[in-house]
Amino acid sequence: MKQLKIAIVTFAVLIGLGACEDNAELVTVTPEDGSTLLEVDISTIELDRVNVTNPVITLVWDNASYSVQTPISYRLEFASDDTFTDPARSAVITSNSITLSVDEVNSFASSAGLPPFEWNNLFIRVASFLGSVPGSAATFSNAVSINILTYYNYPFVDHFLVGPASASGWNNNNNNAVMFRDANNPGRFKYTGLFNSGPLKFLELRGSWVPQYGEGEEGNLTYRSAENQDDPPAINNLESMDAGYYTFSVDVERLTFTLLPYEGALPTTLTSLTVNGSALAGEATLTQYEVEGETFDEYIWYIPSVRLIPGEFTFTANGSDVWGGTTLFSGVATPNGGSIPVDIEDDYEIWFNSITGEYHLIPINLSQS
Repeated sequence: MKQLKIAIVTFAVLIGLGACEDNAELVTVTPEDGSTLLEVDISTIELDRVNVTNPVITLVWDNASYSVQTPISYRLEFASDDTFTDPARSAVITSNSITLSVDEVNSFASSAGLPPFEWNNLFIRVASFLGSVPGSAATFSNAVSINILTYYNYPFVDHFLVGPASASGWNNNNNNAVMFRDANNPGRFKYTGLFNSGPLKFLELRGSWVPQYGEGEEGNLTYRSAENQDDPPAINNLESMDAGYYTFSVDVERLTFTLLPYEGALPTTLTSLTVNGSALAGEATLTQYEVEGETFDEYIWYIPSVRLIPGEFTFTANGSDVWGGTTLFSGVATPNGGSIPVDIEDDYEIWFNSITGEYHLIPINLSQS
């Protein structure tokens, strides 16, 4: 175990005792024993993006003590440089040790500005302060560094249609259509498009029946999270309705859904759709949504895989009409609506709904657990 001795900077603070009196006595508070980070149980970390809840590092420091009786709290700071120019900060800690998981360390490193998939030094220090308010007479230890290989945190869960009402039928790995995520509320998803008559569910992973969502009591959603749980009933709203265009909206946090006929006028079908911009070399062509070689919905466009790099792109419809948005991974594109950002290199699945303008990107390698 690597022993790391860190001396904390001495400071003096004037605090008023008996603040209600005009002649309050001022007392100088000084640290008698500074906060010293004693132990870091690892100095090189290759973070495992599969077992993200596993503990990966323990930090321990001596309790600070002061010349008067006063509460003391701590906070960890993480930075990409030893001057802590723009650090990521932990929540307030009242003990003198903490064990962090793989995902917590990766999140702190990412927030501190370390790029993913590269070895870099992550600098750590302890801030101690009086009371429970960060920044109140704070003083800092000197820094220790850990050589760390981080991964990219894809922050979202995607959802895919399954069941006879969808194009894929009861096949959980049959180019199942993605549901378009609300960029402002990642728990809400919507799919406006062609549905068959029949039952419907949706999944979190293609090729797996768990996790899945079906219909619960009183018309709400029910969630199956593990293999040992019973399958939820299918959503049967469409069994008594004709095939046609509907909007299926869900809120996976509230476990609610609506499935309503689409009442707007359907737009003219696009003749072509491409993506162009600094995020890719040249352009890539999307095709109308198909399953088993047959086009199912002329208003849903997709490309199963295209390499994107950090940059931006727009959609070009019919060879000249430029559509864009401003939000990562999902959003609503509008004519001349800006450029869609890409912040990490990967192979991407791209979906576009020409009825609503919604787009949805899935980083293929980064989103797989």
